[in-house]
Amino acid sequence: MSAVVEVDSADAWQSVVSSCFVPLACNDVEPGFTGRMEHTQLDDGIAVALATSSGHSSTRTARLARGAGGDDLHLSLQRSSTGTVSSGSRTVAVRPGSVSVYRVDAPYLVDYSAPHQQQLLVQVSRSSMRLPDGMLSEAADRIALPRVQEAPAARALYSYASALPDTEGPGLATVVRDLAAVMIHSAFTSAPVTPHTTAGLRHTVRQHLRDHAQDRGLTMDEVARRHGVSRRRLYQVFEESGSSPAAYLRSVRLAVATEMFSAERRPPGGISAIAYSCGFNDPLTFTRAFRRTYGVTPREWRAGDRAT
Repeated sequence: MSAVVEVDSADAWQSVVSSCFVPLACNDVEPGFTGRMEHTQLDDGIAVALATSSGHSSTRTARLARGAGGDDLHLSLQRSSTGTVSSGSRTVAVRPGSVSVYRVDAPYLVDYSAPHQQQLLVQVSRSSMRLPDGMLSEAADRIALPRVQEAPAARALYSYASALPDTEGPGLATVVRDLAAVMIHSAFTSAPVTPHTTAGLRHTVRQHLRDHAQDRGLTMDEVARRHGVSRRRLYQVFEESGSSPAAYLRSVRLAVATEMFSAERRPPGGISAIAYSCGFNDPLTFTRAFRRTYGVTPREWRAGDRAT
């Protein structure tokens, strides 16, 4: 179930946040406060929300925490936020790109008093994730997970969560929960942590291919090793969506090439330079792939003669 709510007062924001997640006390607020909550409850144990607001601070008091009816973890990606998050004896600074983790059954304070705040939030029941209790407790105790900021596992979770309406229909809750568990687990090991769900693994691999599309040395064997699966499993994951990892990579590289045709991004050296810059090993392969996809050659596209 999804809902979008816009408010123009601190009291209303406190009510919205409390109803979507857990009861909070809203403290100092920026004059002329406004807030917008886009909230999706995926199942009883997991929810996703995009919270955009003016500057404010909120407290989960000890009394409110004692009355918690669940064991949820709050996983918060700061998209444009700056401030601090405090829980227990720890306080961490947050900035755009930071990921903070805190328990709803423990007191905490979020100080987002700077203007233009936005967080992408995933709230998930600890008992619903396939992770050891000690790892979950340590993650919450640290507030800021080690090695998570800008890590592929965090990007996979939040890119999937931010595009829920466009993802594979049934089983969204299972996939988001899976990717949340992978993000937490990845913070405590340097070994690959593989999503359990097919959709979660496919999304993670697609992201990796987008991130490394311009690497001409990228191979599917390397991609499979990076994600802790066999090459056969890698291709099976994509076959279920009617594609292949190689075809997906090629489509990403061709999309990069069309962007490079703009004056701002065009490398010196013409079509050959663009072919190499977007990850192809030779201009002929690039031209053939481009024509099969777009119906015109790269030169014709650049000249404005686009068949599609």
